[in-house]
Amino acid sequence: MGMKVTYKNQDNDLISNIIQGDEKAFRLLFDMYYQKLFHLAIYYLSSKESAEEVVSDVFYTIWNRRETLHGIDNIESYLYTSVKNQSLHYIRRSNVPDCSPLDLYHIELIADNNNPESTLLDQEQRELLQKAINSLPEKCREVFRLFLSDRLKQKEIATLLEISQKTVEAHIATAYKKIYAYLKKTY
Repeated sequence: MGMKVTYKNQDNDLISNIIQGDEKAFRLLFDMYYQKLFHLAIYYLSSKESAEEVVSDVFYTIWNRRETLHGIDNIESYLYTSVKNQSLHYIRRSNVPDCSPLDLYHIELIADNNNPESTLLDQEQRELLQKAINSLPEKCREVFRLFLSDRLKQKEIATLLEISQKTVEAHIATAYKKIYAYLKKTY
């Protein structure tokens, strides 16, 4: 079928079309990234409504300021960063009491991984697992939670947190080791 278009070039063509006001291209961009961005926003906000609002805001801004998209060389990274910033802005604006973004991402969200084992985990084990995750060092915990939400690949986590993919892998490995040790100690 001819040459396979790489995602990157495809994205760039999409962006040029959006800059020219092509609504179909914008819709395509929306469909490609909405799910992932929504899960990212939920990670920060723990509320479906707020997450939807934040992601919609980001897309709305992109469409309204499409002429300024010229300078963006990596739309994916731009979208992640925008959603992250918008979520943090949202938290500050709504002044949600005592909610550090990292405590919001509860283990319940992980149960939808189509993983039969995770649904078998009873409440007690889930709470224990939550405690184990909470005991991880901050950066490691952030990486692990993004990883568990499973909508983000390691490369995407690296982009979002501005660390290398090797570091992401290391954090995930550490998390598994520490959680395992924690659970063994408790049982």
